[in-house]
Amino acid sequence: MRWRMLQLIARRETRDLLRDRRTVTIIIGLPILLYPVFGLVAYLFALSMLDQKTIVGAVGLENAPVVRDHPETVLGGGLMAAEQSRRLEIPPLIAGEKFAPYLLSTENDLTTIVLVPLESDDPESLTSRRIDAMVIFPPGLVADIEAGRRPRILIKDRDGDNISKLAGRRVGGVLNRWQLRLRGVRFARMGLPDRFDEPIEVVDPQEDKPLVNKTVDQLRDTLVSVLPFLMIMWTLAGALHPAVDLTAGEKERGTMETLLITPAYRSEIVTGKFLAVTFFAYLSALWNMMWIAGGSLVLGGILSMQILSLSGLAWCLLLSIPLAMVFSALCIALGIMAKSTKEGQYYLIPLFMVTMPLALWSLTPGLKLTLPLSLVPITGTSMIQQRLLSPAAEPIPPECWAGVVVSLVVSIVGSLALASWQFRREGVLFREGDRMPLGAMLRGMLRRSRESGPSEL
Repeated sequence: MRWRMLQLIARRETRDLLRDRRTVTIIIGLPILLYPVFGLVAYLFALSMLDQKTIVGAVGLENAPVVRDHPETVLGGGLMAAEQSRRLEIPPLIAGEKFAPYLLSTENDLTTIVLVPLESDDPESLTSRRIDAMVIFPPGLVADIEAGRRPRILIKDRDGDNISKLAGRRVGGVLNRWQLRLRGVRFARMGLPDRFDEPIEVVDPQEDKPLVNKTVDQLRDTLVSVLPFLMIMWTLAGALHPAVDLTAGEKERGTMETLLITPAYRSEIVTGKFLAVTFFAYLSALWNMMWIAGGSLVLGGILSMQILSLSGLAWCLLLSIPLAMVFSALCIALGIMAKSTKEGQYYLIPLFMVTMPLALWSLTPGLKLTLPLSLVPITGTSMIQQRLLSPAAEPIPPECWAGVVVSLVVSIVGSLALASWQFRREGVLFREGDRMPLGAMLRGMLRRSRESGPSEL
């Protein structure tokens, strides 16, 4: 293989691709349009969630205990007696037209729950969508609780309506938290600790974190998991169109024959095309990584927290090079089989069908990186990228590094061998004259089967 001839073919193919507006638009222009749109949609979604109100119709609202002012002192007891009386009273449930603030979970109740008094439990309010859910407080609710009975509080929602079901679950969560407070009051009245039924105390490391820190942790976990998947799919997308254009597209334009009669060897031609497609596939990954990394850095600066590891981003860019080589060789091997650009795009659909499950496999919750998984193409590379992107990444075992390197090298060599073999097959390179309608092909197969007769065992 001559290096000078290889450079000449690679520069020629790269120049032709750069002149193609569709290639430049897909690789460079599309992310410029998509990422700002994604950011705007996410921002509008967050605003809509904060401004959204859940309307809950309340029947018998006057039966529920309401928030009232407590005296700072009581006769003969002072402040300690006041605190003791609060512990023995039934905890309030309603505060104005809302549930008591202490019963609302800031993580689950981002939207406001508004209570609307209703005269009766007529289901027309639900079916007409005036309210999202309905809660019915029975008469004598407080008296029944004081007497040790179990009054029933009913929650109703609309069948087949996800919004109504979500509203019902939120109301049920509020009532369950109120029930825990009621149980503590009963224990206190019997002279027992408020949490008598909890023999141990489980300390959740996430419980004491501020809401902002929890949100950032969730965002970081999502980015660490999704970013390698996006890089894999963008790398594949960056290789698809250039590979089809340099193989089936040249057949369609009639320039493949001109290239084949040049002094260049077949191996030089396929390697030059491979280098050109690899360049564009890696350029696609690099360009999208810059947008995502820039967004995470800006967000981290606003929140004064590190979202992604910068060294991990650099490693992801390095690992994207062999991935681009694998996809480029496979796309060239499949694209050369097609007679037209449209047919080439059809041939590359199975490559997407195989790549997506392998990439999604790495998103399985709780999946650990092991040597067998590191040997799986795409999956092992994605799992290593996930570990590298996390700011508190655990060390990667050397055998897993070796497994990923082996799988990438084998994939690259095998894909290049397949592409080179395809370029040496005259029946694949020159398929214009072998077109046959499907009906004629089936009739010929049936005629040959009749002529051959039954086989003898």
